[in-house]
Amino acid sequence: MNQQMQYLAILSMSLSGAVLGAVYDVYRTILSEWKYLRFLGPVLDFLFWVFALLLVLVALHEVNHGDVRVYVFVLLGIGLVLYRLLLRKLVVGSTVRIVLAITFSVKMIYRLFMMLVVTPLLWIGSLLLALWRLIDRLAAGLERLILWPFQPLLRVCSWLLHKLYRLAIEPLVGPVVRPVQKFVQRVKSRWKGFLRAVAKWLVGKDQDDDDNKKR
Repeated sequence: MNQQMQYLAILSMSLSGAVLGAVYDVYRTILSEWKYLRFLGPVLDFLFWVFALLLVLVALHEVNHGDVRVYVFVLLGIGLVLYRLLLRKLVVGSTVRIVLAITFSVKMIYRLFMMLVVTPLLWIGSLLLALWRLIDRLAAGLERLILWPFQPLLRVCSWLLHKLYRLAIEPLVGPVVRPVQKFVQRVKSRWKGFLRAVAKWLVGKDQDDDDNKKR
């Protein structure tokens, strides 16, 4: 490996270590700020190690033809240490500010949506509901007012229909309906008797068990 390739390998591995440190701090800071995303921690950890493996392999392939040496891990560690000493506070602070800005923006959009869309719709719905109730009450009152003069006629018609049923329809329908009604009553009475017998048998059995236990 010539001197230029050595410098390129040193720079590439050091940058890879710094990038891995930055990526780790970014997603860990996001998880700490957005607590409702903490359930994604194991998934993000797995994706981080996959990303780290791919990054190191690509960097090695580009500068060292995939040749893995001990100095590769040393350079990765050096890049990570330099990042921790020089850039970690800046990266974490910037990530926190970005997260807070996104949170503030989402809250503002939500409040504007509630104020400009949801609240007017609720007002309109309440107004329509009140209007519907008013119309329903007016219609009911108007119906009673219209039907009030016809109440005596309706009573007479109801009385005539009742008499017509008793004199003309009931004699025709009665012979068919009465046996069905008696059959249904018998079934109900037998079913109730069966249930009472079962209940008495169960109660009697429980009492016998209690007596046996006492003895």
